[in-house]
Amino acid sequence: MMNISFRHIILSLTAAAGVMPLCAITPEEVSKAVAQAKEAPKNQKLNLAAGNALKEARRFKEAVTYYLKGGNSGNLGAAESYFYLYDYDNAEEYLDKYLEKRTKAEEAKDKEFSAGGEDGGDWTDFLRGRIELGRSMLDRVEKIQIVDSINVPADEFYKFIKLGKSAGRLSDEMQIENTVSSDMLRQLEVSSLWAPSYISESGDDMIWYGSTDNGDSKMFESIRLADGSWDKPVELFDYSLVFGDSNGSWVSYPFLMSDGVTLYFAADGDSSLGELDIFISRRDSDGFLQPSNIGMPYNSPYNDYLYAVDEENGIGWWATDRNQLQDSVTIYTFIPQDLRINYPVDEPNLTDYAKVTSIAMTQTGETDYDAIRAKIADIGTGQNARKDDGFVFVLPDGKTITSFAQLSLPSSVDAMKSYLRGREQYNKRKAELTKMRIAYGKGDKSLTEKILSAEQQLENSKADLLRLKNAVISQEYNRKSQYR
Repeated sequence: MMNISFRHIILSLTAAAGVMPLCAITPEEVSKAVAQAKEAPKNQKLNLAAGNALKEARRFKEAVTYYLKGGNSGNLGAAESYFYLYDYDNAEEYLDKYLEKRTKAEEAKDKEFSAGGEDGGDWTDFLRGRIELGRSMLDRVEKIQIVDSINVPADEFYKFIKLGKSAGRLSDEMQIENTVSSDMLRQLEVSSLWAPSYISESGDDMIWYGSTDNGDSKMFESIRLADGSWDKPVELFDYSLVFGDSNGSWVSYPFLMSDGVTLYFAADGDSSLGELDIFISRRDSDGFLQPSNIGMPYNSPYNDYLYAVDEENGIGWWATDRNQLQDSVTIYTFIPQDLRINYPVDEPNLTDYAKVTSIAMTQTGETDYDAIRAKIADIGTGQNARKDDGFVFVLPDGKTITSFAQLSLPSSVDAMKSYLRGREQYNKRKAELTKMRIAYGKGDKSLTEKILSAEQQLENSKADLLRLKNAVISQEYNRKSQYR
């Protein structure tokens, strides 16, 4: 079966937490399974195993060849493989073939499937819904010009997105902790914070999200008042409120356009083709309206995380793990359009445009892409850019430290290294606690004591992290005072 999981939650963690493997099977295991099937071409069990191995390795076209010799279960595997190939007609055909001959044992296995935190669903119903959604999305693939792409570490990919000042900025969860007190987070029933948060150009508007003990997430907005203090956060929505159903649980990765009205974010659920899709919603006097899936090529059968538009520089960004690179996310830059133009539905290369098989095929001879790349390179750095040593540390006076070279005293460097080790430990424990909370929400009540213990450990780690952070600040300010 297709792997529907909470990988999107885990990806929000840092590398210390360990991003879940995207392909758990080795090339050697795939070769062995294929070789065994070739030695016994009429053995349905071995052909099915070869199809499964190839599908797990994302070699879907090859997988179909073996699935078709793998008995009735092979029909289901073929349907799943065609889904990933964007061949929705064949996906539906083989799903129907599977259901025509489905045994009671196969039906029982299919009904072990769960999505959106709810059990009791039938995998084939879920797959059919995705096939129908994919077919609909393939009819409206936006015609865009992609400038470039980069593969970056998944842990803090948003720090590679460079935005002009007027577009605002993306920040980490420490920014939220500096703005919203622990007592307030408890009142809001938020147990974990996630990066990135979105902060407006003025710095007075922050949209952020956090998760509850049951693994669901909620989107909030914090506004800074005229006296410099922050007003009580307003809950914008959770999944059920904004979508009007309970078929998903996760809303994340916010980006608010400069109009203050248009919000892009990622979510799971029945309206998502993959695990996470990117959606657009607009704010009116009553809150945010029913979101719309922004479609292809931005969304895929995998995780599509974040969509941002820098109107000042005329550059769009979106982040995805569709290329399934270990511990990495692909960030595409593109030229945003005021008016959406879709490819004709009879475009011969429509599937390739939807998948983004090639960046070059989206480009025209009339655009100077080198000039656009140069413009991107010149966009102001700061908290949105990853620097030499791969960390961002903001001092109380607003100075941003991103490299050990910016620390003039050896004691400051030692303090920073201790802080970064402490942050790594904190994020690792937060990741472990989140996984246990998810499992608890799915019914594993045996984790109660472990969760309580992990919560205490996390609180201790948080206190240690604050102490280590203050040590860095103290070293830097002591250095300054020495030279006054």
